[in-house]
Amino acid sequence: MWRINDEWWRQPIVRRYVEVVLEGGGRLVLFEDQITGEWWMQKP
Repeated sequence: MWRINDEWWRQPIVRRYVEVVLEGGGRLVLFEDQITGEWWMQKP
């Protein structure tokens, strides 16, 4: 798990990331936009 707090001088980016290992060995990275509360998924 890690956090990013960036771009505070323009439009802030505040995210919390979580790397997930799935059954079978697949991996995903999930992140929460801590400004909107929305969750997103990306492949590493």
